[in-house]
Amino acid sequence: MDDHEKLVQVSEQEVRIDFALNQKCRANVTLTSLISTCPVAFKVQTSSPHKFLVKPPTGVIPPSSSATFQVILKPQPHLPPSFPRSPSDRFLIKAARLPHPSADVNAFFKGPRRTSDLKLKVAFVGPVLLKHAVRGGDLEAVRNIIRRQRTVLAEMRPAEAEELLRVATGLDEPERMINLLLEAGLRIEAAGVRRDAVDERRVAEASDRFASVLGLREAGPSKGEGIRLSKDHGRRRVGTGSDKLELGEKLLMAARIGDLRDVELLFLEGADISYCDQYGLTALHAAAIKGHKEVVQMLVEFGLDLESRDGEGHAPLHLAVVGGNLETVEMLIQNGANVNAKSKSGATPLYMATAMGYDDIIEFLISRGG
Repeated sequence: MDDHEKLVQVSEQEVRIDFALNQKCRANVTLTSLISTCPVAFKVQTSSPHKFLVKPPTGVIPPSSSATFQVILKPQPHLPPSFPRSPSDRFLIKAARLPHPSADVNAFFKGPRRTSDLKLKVAFVGPVLLKHAVRGGDLEAVRNIIRRQRTVLAEMRPAEAEELLRVATGLDEPERMINLLLEAGLRIEAAGVRRDAVDERRVAEASDRFASVLGLREAGPSKGEGIRLSKDHGRRRVGTGSDKLELGEKLLMAARIGDLRDVELLFLEGADISYCDQYGLTALHAAAIKGHKEVVQMLVEFGLDLESRDGEGHAPLHLAVVGGNLETVEMLIQNGANVNAKSKSGATPLYMATAMGYDDIIEFLISRGG
């Protein structure tokens, strides 16, 4: 056999284990023969026989065909010390041409044999480790798990999705983690946000829940209370504080709750329209995610920057998409918002709409060049 002859190829270059504590965890690996003239024998070895079983450890692949073996991780009482990649765990696949289909494969590999070898790395993935990484604020581990297991977020049950979001919000600085999960495909409708399938009450509750996650929950008066203003020479004025910065903060609050009248009055009082909170969110961001389209239109007319960015690089259009309100998305684009604006992570409005399953918004964005 040529020393460089390649006899088989593998379905994945890593053995990816969906990890769970104290349970057997399995992964299938498929080998495909690259030889059409004779069968190929294979033998699988592991660097960690105390942790892994291989079934079957040897086998035969018919010419130009495939065979599958299973890797079984024995029940583990502790989380892996390193994940997703596990540097201490490896597999070696030895392959050789089998001269006779009926030959004993075990005996075949016991003698001196020139083999074509493949090395496989090990990666631990799955919702258990994803949640652990989120709880620890480990953005890199979260990214690497999602990259290796792209369905891990989409396949979560509603309760799991909601719990993962709660864990992320418990971090000292949750914004980057939350945005990473949302942009990677955490389904908000799985946690109760599906605008075309629920009534207005549930839409409002879900919108409030997600708004609070992004730091948009009203810290002041609830909807309907408005901002306390007093009359002065026939016009309403802010009762406490008159500098532009304080007025800007009140403008942001009014935009969040959709109080069109107070937004207009605060602007007339000289509020700083460029004011943003600790997350970089402006009044236009806040109104956009809440779907307050009249407030959005007014703020645009006041001159708020359509391309202003929050701390993660999201334009108001990104957050209008997250809020799921098609009319607000349409309004922003009709007023000149960039349909292909990118966040710091490279997410476009179309990417976010696709991740969240908003078919009507997806269709509209595509029609506008998204």
